[in-house]
Amino acid sequence: MNTVVIYPGRFHPFHRGHKASYDALVKQFGEGNVYIATSGLQDADKSPFSFDDKRAMMTKLGIPSDKIVQVKNPYQAREITDQLTPEERADTALVFAVSAKDAERFNFKPKKDGTPSYLQPLPENLKKLKPMTEQGYVVITPTVNFKVKGKDANSASEIRKLYQNGNKKRKKRVFI
Repeated sequence: MNTVVIYPGRFHPFHRGHKASYDALVKQFGEGNVYIATSGLQDADKSPFSFDDKRAMMTKLGIPSDKIVQVKNPYQAREITDQLTPEERADTALVFAVSAKDAERFNFKPKKDGTPSYLQPLPENLKKLKPMTEQGYVVITPTVNFKVKGKDANSASEIRKLYQNGNKKRKKRVFI
């Protein structure tokens, strides 16, 4: 069975921790199977970067540009899954990869009729994966600590704060 892994998020900004998560996903599932899904929505405080800004950050860190997809809703990413034919969907497992803090976006509770919800935690035995026509999966990415301007960081919120509080020269150094 094939696998499509979607790493969804706002990525404001995309940082070294995200890159480490992407690299871990590539190691586990293969580079050809992992996609980053993000939108172009912007907001001055929480989402200051355009899709093109984010793609530039990602490619600068070594993400292949063809693995970065602009989507309307990163947590559905139909722009990626709709590219598959019905036959491919019947032979492809769908995995969403999120951080522990973003895992709350997904509900694993059974449906009202008692059957499992569509999305389930990724099983340890990948040979048990069902095709995306039946079920989808969620895997938790590692949280990685790193330094930005000499300060410990592990979230985009921390980096965004450094960026927003800096002058033009300091803003550029936040991403180096």
